[in-house]
Amino acid sequence: MNKKILSLAVVMLLALGVLTACGGSSAEPPASGPASASEEAGTEAADVNPYAWLGLQDMPQCDYLDIYSTYHFIRVYEAHTMGATMEQTEAVDGINSYKGDEYNRVYSVDGRIVSLNENSKIYMETEMDTDLPASNMEEAKKTGTNLFARAFVGTGKGTIPETDDESEYEYYEYNYPETKEATGTSITERYYMKDGDVYAIYTKTENDQSEVGYTEIIKSISADIPEGTFDIPDVSGYEKIE
Repeated sequence: MNKKILSLAVVMLLALGVLTACGGSSAEPPASGPASASEEAGTEAADVNPYAWLGLQDMPQCDYLDIYSTYHFIRVYEAHTMGATMEQTEAVDGINSYKGDEYNRVYSVDGRIVSLNENSKIYMETEMDTDLPASNMEEAKKTGTNLFARAFVGTGKGTIPETDDESEYEYYEYNYPETKEATGTSITERYYMKDGDVYAIYTKTENDQSEVGYTEIIKSISADIPEGTFDIPDVSGYEKIE
């Protein structure tokens, strides 16, 4: 029973990551930066900073963000949290996404979320009313509207939390003031740079009850998503958990 509960907890953690990626939308444009300047000047969409719709326009141009900002990518990273390390794969194509490791997989496709564990043969299924419909996403890309409501805090230099790496790297820090105001939960993100590209992403989630740190060491990112990545598998051989 304990093994099943642990497996279910891991599946839920992966599902939370998918939900977080699809939430936090904002209808308000950023107060400053390339996006607002472009809108005021009435320039063409081509002049809008391609990272602005993610709220990351303060970061330097790099290969990782060039691909990530299209929201059509597959990436592999090493996850570090609470003393554990695992390799994970994440694929995103607009509002559809997949995230998984050797045993746990979460599919969020057309508003349907299926989370399953290969080891314990259990799964959960829910529906999600996404805050990021495809039309909103495409419009935000054109206008530079900060759809995720990220707020730039500043830059710094330091070691990467949750890892044993003692080297120091330049980072760009962001937070989510709207989430803090609405839920009382503080989210801090740091994008660590190495050789001119994003090397690691650290996220700290903190509220009155807990503080959790999560670090991704980026292994690869590509726009070439293998066919079938978003195909939800047959779950007839799994036990459904309500």
